[in-house]
Amino acid sequence: MQKLIYFLIPLFLGIFMYSCEKNSNEVIDPVLHFPIVTNTYYTPQQFNSDSVLIYCGATVQSEDAVQKVEFKFYDLGNNVLAVAELFDNGIFPDTSAGDGKYNGVMNYVFPCRQVGFHKVEFLATNVSGLTSNPIQNTANIIRVPNLPPVVSDLVIVPDSIQVNNPSFFIFMISAVDPNGPCDISKVFYTGFRPNGVPLTSSLELFDDGSCCPVGNTSSTSGDTAAGDNKFTRKTFGAPSETGYYRYYIRAVDRTGDTSNVLADSIYVY
Repeated sequence: MQKLIYFLIPLFLGIFMYSCEKNSNEVIDPVLHFPIVTNTYYTPQQFNSDSVLIYCGATVQSEDAVQKVEFKFYDLGNNVLAVAELFDNGIFPDTSAGDGKYNGVMNYVFPCRQVGFHKVEFLATNVSGLTSNPIQNTANIIRVPNLPPVVSDLVIVPDSIQVNNPSFFIFMISAVDPNGPCDISKVFYTGFRPNGVPLTSSLELFDDGSCCPVGNTSSTSGDTAAGDNKFTRKTFGAPSETGYYRYYIRAVDRTGDTSNVLADSIYVY
């Protein structure tokens, strides 16, 4: 019996040690230390210029070394236009090295000024590749005084059609803005039925070269060349009343100023 016990004790000890060794090889989840942006500033916050020069800074707390701190400036479509790296090195505009306060300058020149509120963002990244909470705000690009867009050369085809006859209709107009093509917010038409009742909705015209479906439809605008200041909308329908359908087309810029209005009609017989 004693021999059996002496035999089993080393066996149990071996199993126990193997179990401990196996457990020690299991993966332990690491503790992730994300940097934190606690305070930010940027100045000025409004520009009446094609050039944007912003002094900006952020205070960062991080247990791991900070790899970079960035200030990002976006366009009106939420795409990054410019990125400035901020430094804590005591070199202007930073005032004291190693105090956790990162400063820098962002400089951007618009090829065509995009009037409106642009998103700005602060973001810190540590040496482990972990990023901070993004701090977001806006910079306002204005134009004072502003010049409104101008529309010309309106074409609507066909100019007449038989009632209840399904057909394509094409609206074309030229629109320019003295402040640059990117200042045009939209070109659109409104209209009235022959009985004087307004059309249920306005439709937007596009200078997109028919690149993409418009609105919630699967159809493109019918525009032939993008960026040529000629805006187009091709629609399909069957007018249900006889008489003149009247249309009024205008452009509006990003400050809300409206162009002159051009009118034309389609006669339904």
